[in-house]
Amino acid sequence: MTRYPLAACLVVGALGLHGLDAFAQTPGSPAPAKPAAAKPATPASKPPEPPKIPYPEWLFPIDPDALAAAKKALKEVPPKPEVPPKPAVKKPGSAKSDPARPDPAKPEPAKPEPAKTEVEELLSIPDSDQKYTLKRINDPFNAPDWHPEAHIPMPDVVAKGRKPKVIACGYCHTPTGQGRPENSALAGLPEAYIREQLRDFRSGARQSIGPEDYLPSRVMHTVAAALTDEEIDESAKYFAQQKLARRVWVVESINIPRAEPSDWVYKEVGGSEDLDERMLEVAPDIVRHQRRDDRMQYTAYAPPGSLARGKRLATTGDKGKTQICATCHLANLKGTDKVPPIAGRSPTYLLRQLLAFKNGARTAEAAAQMNPTVEKLELQDMIDLAAYVASLYP
Repeated sequence: MTRYPLAACLVVGALGLHGLDAFAQTPGSPAPAKPAAAKPATPASKPPEPPKIPYPEWLFPIDPDALAAAKKALKEVPPKPEVPPKPAVKKPGSAKSDPARPDPAKPEPAKPEPAKTEVEELLSIPDSDQKYTLKRINDPFNAPDWHPEAHIPMPDVVAKGRKPKVIACGYCHTPTGQGRPENSALAGLPEAYIREQLRDFRSGARQSIGPEDYLPSRVMHTVAAALTDEEIDESAKYFAQQKLARRVWVVESINIPRAEPSDWVYKEVGGSEDLDERMLEVAPDIVRHQRRDDRMQYTAYAPPGSLARGKRLATTGDKGKTQICATCHLANLKGTDKVPPIAGRSPTYLLRQLLAFKNGARTAEAAAQMNPTVEKLELQDMIDLAAYVASLYP
């Protein structure tokens, strides 16, 4: 089995020390007032507890090229407009001393040819009449809208975001809310639930998980922290009205096409490898994934027997090992007006959330309802559950 190393960043914070002024008492001066009683030192915050189940590296595919490109796109600032130089003031003098007047004795220099402007190629995807340049496709503040006929008008926060920190919702989650394996599919989630999750991101009740360089998780907190209440309401109302299409097919297999990280997902690179006890979500056409095609369907490889074991856990609780999913998510796991539908959503995203519940990274009141569900589950149980739920029609 091939393992892929992940880079990690160490964030170091600096502490400022504040000094106290000392005052000397001169002879004959009144005695200084007693200093206030010293406050007890604040105990050092406890280091975070290690996760109950370590986050597996394969669940967070990091491609160095995609990481560098994403960081560049997020940090790019529009260049300042160039100010044309002021024309030189002519000084009185003879024709020979006047540089602005051509010397008839010298031949006039050849004029340089105008620079050729490169025309950027217009790119397309199947089943779309739209065409975009690569620069537009990768613009986090102008989401490429491949199927404008498939959704209602987007509010500004979904289509354009708000510079410098609010990336367009439609850039990561697509304009139709279909999402991608590295993030959540928002289409069809209850409006109240989307609003609650955005506020949990903003407050810190929902934490980032995975390596520091796994930007899909980290960037969401930066965006949520800058969102206004009005933008939260607009995005929640918009995505709740979208409909989730089938986005993934779950395939059980011992041996799979060899895959490597690319653009926060996996791509096939030729050859084969053993899957072992992993679950990998692969883009069958990495170019369509890179162009943010919201109709491409992914393939999720799961260990043999995952679907049957997952169905037993989801529908019976498997002799008290977990809660029956339909108790909260209702029949066919289509959810309620407050509880999210989970059928047919990305299995790797579902797996990351089960681990987040287990490891205490989601601590809001609603998240507490998941504690009995994940309390006794091990990683393999979660893989089985995620595979089964994702295999259902959304």
